Amino acid sequence: MRYGVIVCPRCGMAKGVETRKKTTMCQCGREIKLRRMKLRFQTDSPKELAESVGRANAAIRGGEQLPPEKRPRKKEPYSAIAERSQHAKDPVDRMQLIAQALTDLKGEFTEEDLGKVLQSLGKSSPKDMVAKLQQLNLIYETAEGKFRSV
Repeated sequence: MRYGVIVCPRCGMAKGVETRKKTTMCQCGREIKLRRMKLRFQTDSPKELAESVGRANAAIRGGEQLPPEKRPRKKEPYSAIAERSQHAKDPVDRMQLIAQALTDLKGEFTEEDLGKVLQSLGKSSPKDMVAKLQQLNLIYETAEGKFRSV
């Protein structure tokens, strides 16, 4: 679950919210529409959220500027592909999903690209996976060592 810190436009106090919600109620009584608000901080941890709300309120009460907006860093594309493929239960579906995602990402992928995804999954042998994918006609070789998903 994602959390964020907003500042109420009426009372000026910081408040922690769940980012998937549409509205929230401030302690001053104002209903706040979250899509109109700027998230000052985002996190997955409720503990981190509580700490950041405390820091923001302390800064506001002390007359200081809030710290700049802290956005989460984007994941490296190979580890993102690995995460998405873990939801597939069937190994063939998982291999097809990885091949399709690499094709979408790069157009043509190599065994090295496939190895980076497999490394994120804790597996090895991209050569074996390429052989299985070609045997199942899920990928084809466009040039020497370059592959595309069907």
